[in-house]
Amino acid sequence: MKSRKLGLWRRLTAVAAVSALSVLGMAGTAQATDHVGNIDSSKSGSIVIHKFDGNEGGDGGNGSVLADTSGMGKPLAGAGFTVKQVTAKGGQAIDLTTPDSWDAISGLQASAVTESGYTLVDKGTKTTDANGLATFGGLPLGLYLVTESSAPANATSTTAPFLVTLPLSQNNGKWLYDVNVYPKNSVNDTTPTKTVANPAAPVLGSTVDWTITAPVPRANHGYKSFVITDKLDKRLEFQSASLAGFTSGTDYTVSNSDGTVKISFTAAGLQKLKAGNDVVATITTKVTSQGDGTIENTALVNVNDSGVETPAVSSNWGSLTIHKFAKGDKTNTLAGAEFAIYSDAAATKSVGKLTTKADGTASITLWVGNNDDTTQKYWIKETKAPAGYVLDDTVNEVTVKAGETSAAVGFDFANTQQGHPNLPLTGADGKMLAMIAGIGLMLIAGGAAIVVANRRKNQV
Repeated sequence: MKSRKLGLWRRLTAVAAVSALSVLGMAGTAQATDHVGNIDSSKSGSIVIHKFDGNEGGDGGNGSVLADTSGMGKPLAGAGFTVKQVTAKGGQAIDLTTPDSWDAISGLQASAVTESGYTLVDKGTKTTDANGLATFGGLPLGLYLVTESSAPANATSTTAPFLVTLPLSQNNGKWLYDVNVYPKNSVNDTTPTKTVANPAAPVLGSTVDWTITAPVPRANHGYKSFVITDKLDKRLEFQSASLAGFTSGTDYTVSNSDGTVKISFTAAGLQKLKAGNDVVATITTKVTSQGDGTIENTALVNVNDSGVETPAVSSNWGSLTIHKFAKGDKTNTLAGAEFAIYSDAAATKSVGKLTTKADGTASITLWVGNNDDTTQKYWIKETKAPAGYVLDDTVNEVTVKAGETSAAVGFDFANTQQGHPNLPLTGADGKMLAMIAGIGLMLIAGGAAIVVANRRKNQV
């Protein structure tokens, strides 16, 4: 008799330990007990789900409401749970008011409960509220399979299916009819970031690097997927993508479909991920056009079907238009003038060259900054004047602003026309003869005047 009592005590001790795990939703194991005589079969039961975002593990309690949940993280809304009653195993009814049924489910794992081997009766699906609660009330006594059917936003893992018995045995030989369970999710509470580098050269056609830094979030059941998606602006042409510290083709793959770039970890790469580490991706693009002058870009980091978007960053561009004309007449435009554009006042770092067209204009698109930087100084110098005009090699400063091509910053350049030597009239001899002839005429006129004066005098 003493030996039998000792065996019962050991079984109950084991049952209590397994019950705690089952309530937490970790082991998903049913328990057996010999204290079935005091189960009140007239009662119904309930399963109250408390959803938090902390790691799974720890003491799940005994089915009662936990007084202190401060270490479990924040309540999670939006988690969907489905509850099904397991009414029979292999054709044998499960009635927890009988010892045989408790023996039949002893040690049963939730993973073993399938539609084919067990009879399941759907008791509904509920979603946790803002307090992380979902209550299934008015349930008949029995064995229940609880499955998380939909994860809340940003969850990187769902809770493994688990079993709950109604009632739930307690260490003191009593029964709990309203069972509180505390399954948890790991959530992607990380914040990925994105940065944009200065272009390789501040002109169209150069490359720009976009870097995504994604902290690896916690995942209770490991990493099933890790994908970085970058939908490029139409003004960006994909060049390449890479992950620091990982091997392309082995640890990850890169795809580009109409400007949507995806960097996806392979099974081998997923095994190398560790919570708290950073995944750093670099996507290189070529800038092909200016548009409105602001090229924005974001990226989506998706871990185990939980996506978080990076804040937007931008590469900003503007236009410069040179107007070339003859000094004193802006309508007299000049073609063929050549200019160099510099990024420094000393005019040593050339970034581009321009030649004016027939209308006297020449335009160029230039990088002006990233994010909130929307202006940039450049310097212009004429390197070749149009034929017949004087070269003006002064270095001129201009500020280019981000915006559309139609809002280009204009800069006027006037050229002075080349001078010419003095032209002769009809040659040196002709000029001299004209002078002599003029003097002769003057002398004749003077002589005639004297003669007339003398005649008048004589007549008097």
